[in-house]
Amino acid sequence: MRKIKVLFAITLFVIILFLIHFGTSIHIAEAYINLSKATEDDVIFGKYNMIIGFLVTGLIFIGLCISLKCILGILWSGFFTETSRKLMRWAGYIYLLSGISNATFDIIALINGGEEATKIGFILLDSLLAILGLIVLIVADMAQTGYQLKSENDLTI
Repeated sequence: MRKIKVLFAITLFVIILFLIHFGTSIHIAEAYINLSKATEDDVIFGKYNMIIGFLVTGLIFIGLCISLKCILGILWSGFFTETSRKLMRWAGYIYLLSGISNATFDIIALINGGEEATKIGFILLDSLLAILGLIVLIVADMAQTGYQLKSENDLTI
């Protein structure tokens, strides 16, 4: 349980960082919009780049919140519960979807003349996010198997 508590603390810290990011984005929104308008001809999706970035960031934030709720459920009720399995599955799909969509977005930007070194680094980070989603889905399947075994064990006793 100690490692789960450490994971809880790290997840909570990252959520707080995301909230600070959202707060500063709102605070400097006008300057960011002006910058976006000035550079919209230089980027592949134009004025929609900013919207796509906020949507993907919001999606990752939702995945983090679901992960935090799952970790709290594990701390309170144990690992092999139906709730933890469902929440892990949702978080895994969100991480997988956001990783694949971000990687696709960055590949399109790279093909259309984006800065090569930066975009390749972003593609690798997006791939890691997609791999994290797959790992969470695998752990969710193990939790489902453990939940079934635990249920059968509880019935026989």
